[in-house]
Amino acid sequence: MKQQEMTNWLKGICIGIAVMGLIFFGLLMPNLAVESKLQYPELAFLFWPGLIYVWIIGVLCYAILYQFWKVCLQIGKENSFSVENSRAFVKISKLGVVISVMCFLGMFYLGVNKWLNPGIMFLMIGAIFIGIIITVLAAALSRLILKAYELKKENELTI
Repeated sequence: MKQQEMTNWLKGICIGIAVMGLIFFGLLMPNLAVESKLQYPELAFLFWPGLIYVWIIGVLCYAILYQFWKVCLQIGKENSFSVENSRAFVKISKLGVVISVMCFLGMFYLGVNKWLNPGIMFLMIGAIFIGIIITVLAAALSRLILKAYELKKENELTI
């Protein structure tokens, strides 16, 4: 697969994930929140705080997508192994930690107040593990890209 073709595929995947995120955070979650508000009127006061919480997590997910888009642009410029890509993956790793911590704290808050139902618990646990996986993979990629960049620089000096 050629470099530009791979870049186009990665950008397409990034756009696809962004569209799915819009559907999830913009349509599905608000509709679920309205249904929950009607089904559990005693928890109706959690409608706006819960929706804002979900949207903050959505913004963090889009920040990860933005960093990945920057990596795609560097790959398109034939600059896969660069300090910029390494930094982008470090940022992705940190954002993954923030998402995992936010999901854990949200689950903890709901659990302490006995508002946590099994469906939300499994969703939150899944989000925590996905955040951890993103964190570990992005940190590993950052390190590997930085090492490859250093080797590339050494090879450019050796003739």
